[in-house]
Amino acid sequence: MPLEIHPVLPADMPELFRIQRAAFSAGIAAHLFPRPATPSYIESSIAKHAKSQASEPDVQYLKVIDTELDGRMVAAAKWRINLKERTQEEVEKMLPRPGKEEEGNEAAKAFMAYLRWARSTFMGTKPFFFLHMLVTDPEHHRRGAGALLVKWGTAQADAANLPSFLEASEAGRPLYARLGFAPVHVEVFDLSKYGGEGKDTNTIMIRQPET
Repeated sequence: MPLEIHPVLPADMPELFRIQRAAFSAGIAAHLFPRPATPSYIESSIAKHAKSQASEPDVQYLKVIDTELDGRMVAAAKWRINLKERTQEEVEKMLPRPGKEEEGNEAAKAFMAYLRWARSTFMGTKPFFFLHMLVTDPEHHRRGAGALLVKWGTAQADAANLPSFLEASEAGRPLYARLGFAPVHVEVFDLSKYGGEGKDTNTIMIRQPET
């Protein structure tokens, strides 16, 4: 099989962020990044990923490469693995908050507020496997790369007898449902508030461990 999972290397971060931007091109996600993205924003975002990988021992960045395309990255994931109960202070440090890059971006502020509420409400201080990010290059959809990255984490969650948590876009929800995740909350975003049209949803999904 030409698709293989490997750890993300520091040198992979620019390509990972390129895929992330390409994947987040619809719905509320399309309003989270400046468009076009400025060089300073791209540099800052890559640095955030690199810092997370280097300084957070509970984080695992993974990529799927295609061995028939000279090892090209086609998908990536960020799993946060909390095997033990955490303090509220530890939880607070991990919750997203608007920074300088989000000044004036009301969509990003609203989405981060929702994420803070969801993660505090459904995970809190409890042990969890958290699929923080899953992105697939749009040119490589429907090849099973995303499923490989999800199954990597859920297999470990089963072995640890712990639940898995994620926040699903409308596009990602069917995949997660097939892999055992169940919806526990649906958040609706009115895109007209942010210069878009229509509405979009984001779904909190949790998968209980299988024995």
